[in-house]
Amino acid sequence: MMRLGQTRSGNSSKAGGMTPNDVMQVVSGAPTPWNPGDNSEIRTQEVISKHQNFTKKEADQLRVKAATRTKQSKDNRAAYAALRKIETADVRDQVAFRGYQTTVARAVAGKKGADVAKAKVLANLTPTYAGMGYTLGAAQSEAAVRVQELQALHSEVNKRW
Repeated sequence: MMRLGQTRSGNSSKAGGMTPNDVMQVVSGAPTPWNPGDNSEIRTQEVISKHQNFTKKEADQLRVKAATRTKQSKDNRAAYAALRKIETADVRDQVAFRGYQTTVARAVAGKKGADVAKAKVLANLTPTYAGMGYTLGAAQSEAAVRVQELQALHSEVNKRW
């Protein structure tokens, strides 16, 4: 059974997961404006269009059939009431689940937006870090040269003593 929003391969065919064609695809046999379903009458017994005389045996058979059909009708009504409740529960579940899915989609988009904002800030800090590294490197080089100069000067002073 295909789920709403899925193509034959099982993947959604659009970024949003649903196409106009998906709206038209419903469970086989479900009534829609384009598929109204079976509108035939429910008829257990053929209609008698002309007067007919029945025998006692035929009348007894019809009474048994009527009693059986009455019980069956009661059971059918109970079953259809249960099926309606199941469909209603399915609707509630689908509405709740789709609500959950949209909340998750919005939350993920918000989280990814925060990740992108952080990445942009970090990317924009790259020149600052590069500049700090350059100035630190220059300061270290300058300090090393100054130390060498002082060592050379000190060495000269020691030679004099």
